[in-house]
Amino acid sequence: MPSQLRRALLPGSLLVIVFLLPRPAAAQLISPGKLSSAHADLEGIRNCTQCHELHKAGIAPSLCLSCHKLLADRMREHKGYHASAAVSGKNCAECHKEHFGPNFDLVRLDTATFDHARTGYRLEGRHAQQACRACHKPSLITDPAVRADRSRHDALARTYLGVPTACASCHKADSPHGTQFAGQACTACHDAGGWKGAKEFDHDRARFRLTGKHRDVACNRCHTAVGRRGRAHPYVRYVGLAANRCTDCHKDPHGGAMTGACSSCHVTAGWHDVNRRRVEASFDHDRTGFALEGRHATITCASCHDARTARRLAGIHVRFKAGTAKRSFPSPLAGRCLACHDDAHHGVFAHRKGGGDCGACHVQTKWLPAQYDVRRHNREASFKLVGAHVTVPCDGCHKPTGATDDVANFRLKASTCADCHQSKNPHGKQFAGRACDACHSQDSFRIPHFDHSGTHFPLDGAHAGAPCAACHKPEKTPSGRSMIRYRPLGTKCEDCHGGSL
Repeated sequence: MPSQLRRALLPGSLLVIVFLLPRPAAAQLISPGKLSSAHADLEGIRNCTQCHELHKAGIAPSLCLSCHKLLADRMREHKGYHASAAVSGKNCAECHKEHFGPNFDLVRLDTATFDHARTGYRLEGRHAQQACRACHKPSLITDPAVRADRSRHDALARTYLGVPTACASCHKADSPHGTQFAGQACTACHDAGGWKGAKEFDHDRARFRLTGKHRDVACNRCHTAVGRRGRAHPYVRYVGLAANRCTDCHKDPHGGAMTGACSSCHVTAGWHDVNRRRVEASFDHDRTGFALEGRHATITCASCHDARTARRLAGIHVRFKAGTAKRSFPSPLAGRCLACHDDAHHGVFAHRKGGGDCGACHVQTKWLPAQYDVRRHNREASFKLVGAHVTVPCDGCHKPTGATDDVANFRLKASTCADCHQSKNPHGKQFAGRACDACHSQDSFRIPHFDHSGTHFPLDGAHAGAPCAACHKPEKTPSGRSMIRYRPLGTKCEDCHGGSL
């Protein structure tokens, strides 16, 4: 028989021989050995193509992954060990050997040298000391797809898939915090080195920052253990502590005598570290009920809160509320201006509505100018200000009443011009008994249009153009004062021009 014919008939002949043999003998002739227990249901010649492709040697990875869909999905998503560079490009059979019998372990993992970082989860700290099955056990598998697939093949105890990486997923039962930090990652405070000592925690990120002496306080001085229902061990409270006010933790050494926040006077460097300058610069005086405005905002605290200093201030007398005199900053009786300020008017306005309230005329910016203006003067006083009187400053009329008295007189008896202007009267007694407004108005002392025809000497002819000073000349009175002579004057020609007819 020619060799070509023999080569052509040989495969077919062998195939006929195989099919003519009993099934166990045929399988034994083709298969290199029994399958593992995991693949026992694939025994038999009719199942070879479940893992092998015709006319190709070895295992087809695509056929493996058609059954191992959990791995296929993870590799497609570039997750896990099988998607790492250590496995990528390898044939499945390079690591997972078959046909060595039902007792052969397909997963031959050297746990002593295995680099867990290739799975995407690096083992650090205490995790690196744990046995593989301390984490990879059925009770910690949370992936529903893994649980369903591995349970169906009775392989839940053998798989390494489905274990979560979140700390709380494994440590929920031994969490020392209860539900205080629900939704927050444990790694925000802890590392894998152990629960004790939250190395990653920075108290500056907390609602209550630690400054000054607070940094020296042991954690358990503020964060104490409390019992929890249904648990044998208590847990330490970290969330929900009252810390909005100093008195939430500290007893008030003032017994409620001081108003406002403790931080208005104190700093966290220590209770006794009270810097008066800092207090005076930062204290919010509005909280006392007496807002500092105008000049009050510029004076030193000691001006009101130190009796010795206040006594040295002219016009100031300070009295303190009962029980506060020995404080660092005693509280003055300051309901009214006159509680601290001497009465600059010696009771002149005590009869007024409000008992002589200084604020009726003055403001805290400065005593002068007062709020008492011309309109109020004309509305409230008996002497109306008109004409040139409107421009006269208050102290032009309201002057001290005596040589040693610096208190202005606001009770003037001023009904006529002479009541105020007598000392400056330029006429002497020439017009005694006549009112000033017969010639003058309140707009000015000057008489712009005097009608001379109303006198005993009407002006006509050349006289009408003569200046007033040509006839009315200044002269000295017996007392030595200067005045202008208006009357009596001669009306004859020679009285002014001299000579004789």
